[in-house]
Amino acid sequence: MKKLILIFICSSLALSAQFRQDTSKNLNYLIIPALFRTPETGFAYGLSGSLSFKTTHKNDSLTRTSIIQGLAIFTQRQQNVQAIDASIFFPKEKYILYLMISHSYFPDKFWGIGPNTKDEYKCRYSFNQLHILPHFKIKVAKNIFVGLIFEYQNLYFVNSRDPGSIFDTSDFVGKKPYIVSGGGFSFSYDSRNSSFWPTKGFFFQTMLTSFNKAIGSNFDVYKSVTDIRYFRKFFQNTVLAMQLYNYSTIGDCPIRELAMLGGSNNMRGFYQGRFRDNSMVTFITEIRQPIYDRISACAFGGIGNVYKNINEFQNTHLKYSYGLGIRLALLKKERLNLRVDYGYSDKYNHGFYFTAGECF
Repeated sequence: MKKLILIFICSSLALSAQFRQDTSKNLNYLIIPALFRTPETGFAYGLSGSLSFKTTHKNDSLTRTSIIQGLAIFTQRQQNVQAIDASIFFPKEKYILYLMISHSYFPDKFWGIGPNTKDEYKCRYSFNQLHILPHFKIKVAKNIFVGLIFEYQNLYFVNSRDPGSIFDTSDFVGKKPYIVSGGGFSFSYDSRNSSFWPTKGFFFQTMLTSFNKAIGSNFDVYKSVTDIRYFRKFFQNTVLAMQLYNYSTIGDCPIRELAMLGGSNNMRGFYQGRFRDNSMVTFITEIRQPIYDRISACAFGGIGNVYKNINEFQNTHLKYSYGLGIRLALLKKERLNLRVDYGYSDKYNHGFYFTAGECF
């Protein structure tokens, strides 16, 4: 804990030193050394940069702040990740573009498929992956959007690092290099008052994607993702935030497209992929409390599970996790936060998370 707090303080000082604002162009940018720790990576280091701006004037209340983030990291577990992530809100939010491009070499952990895998099954595998995901939305009514999605994932190297382990003996798709490629559409309703730290509003989004051999995919898979979020301020500045998340696939779904419970943006405390299967449902609640100036605190809890079919979900013990976190606002007005969370479920599933932006 002391090490993590020290990293938090040092990184915060670096952020303050590297922050720049160009008022003539309505532009904010950050270039910072990245130093963090998660259960998936261990300690990691690298370079991170972000560009935030409004596509209109800075006082336009009808258009949220756009942000483009870049990241290049290396970890103590010999992983490396290079990524670009963008959320661009065009004037009056008539159009929105989300874009994610990443390349990674990632030694990972695997416990098998399903909701009842044992901790002692843990083994190691590694993969190289190129992932591209643009999502373009068009406003059709107040707060209502329809969108087009394209997703391309190329797993061009997969390797078991523990010969004879459950990775080798289990029956699942994706042990060899593969490509999934496909398109789809989305429908969303978004009345949140902020992208980074909403204090009120409702968000609903469902995305349907079809990966098809006719357009270059090695597998025919149908994927559905539904994300429902609710934010409400009570007392003076305390915010209640809730998320219901469902991820479902039908078809020959390869390993990296399976639902994976855990990680910094889901059930914190669980290693991302500790439990994985064709589908997943999770429900997370947070209490977010400003403390002083740029500093806030958060308490959270979540419950959920992975499943192959809905009957299996109903008959299996649910997983849960809970924890606490602190926040430092990098952009005070917009509340883009640096966050430190500690999530706990049991003696096997717990960990620290140090990253930018909220869980949801």
